[in-house]
Amino acid sequence: MATRAIPKIDALECITKDGGAYDIATLRIENKELDLIQRQLTRADELTAQTSSATDYNTLVDINNNLALLVDGAAKRAETIQKFSDNGTPMAEINNSEQLLANIDNLSRLLSDRINELSGDYQTTSNAIFTELSTRVDQLQQAVNSGQTYSELLHSFSEIQNLLKPLEDGNTLGLIKDQAGSEQLIVQMNDLVDSFQSKAESVSGAFESSVIEQINTLVEQVSNLESGIGGLTSAEQVTTHFQNLEALNQAIKIKASEFNTIDEAQALIQKINEVSIASYEKAVDIIGGYKQVSNFEGLIGQPEALVHAIKEASHRTNFSAVEEQLMPLINNSEQLSAKVQQLATQYAGDNIADLSERKVRMIDTAIGRLEVLYKSQLQVNGNPEGVDYSLSDRLSGLVSSVEDRFDSAMSYDPSTLSEYVVSLPGQFQSVIDTSGVAMFTTNVLSISRDVMMNSRKCVDTAFKDFTREYGDTIEWSFDWLLNFLDLFEDALLWLPWPAFLVIVGGLAYLGSHSKGVTIGSMLAFFAVGYFDMWEPMISTVSLVTAATLICLVVGIPLGVWMSRSDRMQSLITPVLDIMQTIPSFVYLIPVVMLLGIGKVPGMIAVCIYAMPPIVRLTNLGIRLVDKEAMEAADAFGASYKQRLFTVQIPLALPNIFAGVNQTIMMALSMVVIASMIGVAGLGQPVLQAVQNQYLSSGMLNGLAIVVLAIVFDRVSQAFGTRIQKHRSGDVL
Repeated sequence: MATRAIPKIDALECITKDGGAYDIATLRIENKELDLIQRQLTRADELTAQTSSATDYNTLVDINNNLALLVDGAAKRAETIQKFSDNGTPMAEINNSEQLLANIDNLSRLLSDRINELSGDYQTTSNAIFTELSTRVDQLQQAVNSGQTYSELLHSFSEIQNLLKPLEDGNTLGLIKDQAGSEQLIVQMNDLVDSFQSKAESVSGAFESSVIEQINTLVEQVSNLESGIGGLTSAEQVTTHFQNLEALNQAIKIKASEFNTIDEAQALIQKINEVSIASYEKAVDIIGGYKQVSNFEGLIGQPEALVHAIKEASHRTNFSAVEEQLMPLINNSEQLSAKVQQLATQYAGDNIADLSERKVRMIDTAIGRLEVLYKSQLQVNGNPEGVDYSLSDRLSGLVSSVEDRFDSAMSYDPSTLSEYVVSLPGQFQSVIDTSGVAMFTTNVLSISRDVMMNSRKCVDTAFKDFTREYGDTIEWSFDWLLNFLDLFEDALLWLPWPAFLVIVGGLAYLGSHSKGVTIGSMLAFFAVGYFDMWEPMISTVSLVTAATLICLVVGIPLGVWMSRSDRMQSLITPVLDIMQTIPSFVYLIPVVMLLGIGKVPGMIAVCIYAMPPIVRLTNLGIRLVDKEAMEAADAFGASYKQRLFTVQIPLALPNIFAGVNQTIMMALSMVVIASMIGVAGLGQPVLQAVQNQYLSSGMLNGLAIVVLAIVFDRVSQAFGTRIQKHRSGDVL
């Protein structure tokens, strides 16, 4: 059966072909605009129906606000409203802004009529709201004045907050604005908050003393439990001890909202944590000792086996029953057997088998989380960090917001509200009549965003089609590189570690002619292997070495080419800038999509990041060669190849080796990034440590990477220094 081929999409066609990104974007914009005008028409119809059925003045106020939002939304999308007012626009044949204007005008007139019809209800509603607010303010003022405790103050805070928060939306303030005492009511709200501030300051001293007294009582109870830990022997004692500890833990959690305001509470938290740890260790010691003695009891008739088992338990565990009671008798088999029998009888009498280590651990874990729960409890209860400032500051902010909203609020009396409603159709008409010059810029920007969005989708689709068609071929073309990396790594792993260290020392001495650098390099590699990181280190060395060789093979010729042509330099330099600055995760995406995960995409990522230094410094080194040296070469009739290989490159070697040094350092810096796409080496344990919070593993492997970087840096720098001295004639 034939299979239909998947059609391939070219990225350029996404922009240029019929039905491409531009056409799709245009259709997208038209659909959005049509949806907008239809939603506004629907909303206008809904508000008209609500107006017809409204029976109270408050509902008319809400409808007025929604109508104002509708007109304001139209002003923000003026270009769309204008487009639908043009009879030449095909979409205007479906819906148009003139139709929306007619609906808004009809709604405005109907709403104005209904406002006048229910005008008598306005005064009743306004009086009722004003009276209720005044009564609540007076009641809260009395409650604040009479409150003497922190709990009463906290209750007053909640009530005042519930009073002020709804006033921020402005509707209630608009309804009472024309009341004779409305401004005085706002002043009374300010006075209420000031009274709360004064009361908070007056009760804070007594509150703090009360809390400190409670904390001291709890600290004393915790200390009593601590003093009894050493005497715990039976299951009943341990169970009672942990029940008391859990009860104290619950008591502290319940008081978190109050205790958090006092610094002394931190000492209480630390104290109960320490007691919990000590209690858990004691319980584990008792349970563990019981289990060990139970195992020893079956060996009482076998002295040698019993001694062997106790010695093994001593090495494996640290239970006091083994270390303090059995090990001192290890050389006297009769006393040892008798002691085991005595301990077994004692544990049976104390019912140690009934103890649950899991339950003990759960209690200890709960107490260990007390500090976190302590802070989260504070947030849940909504209690501030301090009595004197946080509560009153929050209320001060609320009352200031209410005061500002009152000053700017429009009165909702019938005459003012009706006049405002009648003006809204005119505001919408002005949107239709707005000049198209400003709208043009906004519309162009909108088209650009949609075109870009659809262009990205087309490019993504085109790239996926490309990978389906040519991905296997591209992956096959890099098989030689994968084979080379595998063979190189296998060869290094095959070498015995002494031979590898000798080779490292030889290369270090060849490059530096320094005994210190040579011995230090060998010791550094030995230390990495000693800490069980030999194989990851070899993987990293093979990857960095291969990447550096590729960078040199490609980068040095590119640098030479740049030095010979200013035009090439101007073309290659931006590419190098991109290679150095673009986040590595960006170019990892297409590489991984084409080649999958493994060594080859990791190698490509390392090379992209590490190649710019060798290219730049090769170019710079050749360009800095003295003109006199070049003129002398020309005078002797040297060809271009002779000038390059006998004059320019030798004189540029210090800069070139500085580039080699930087290439190696940057290749090493990519080791952790490369591990994210499956490259083995020292980067993988570092990545795992970050993901799982393994501090020791992350530190060791990170330090191993640093050690490699230092070795490579010192050797390459020493070689560059020798070349520099050789040029100046100081040393050979």
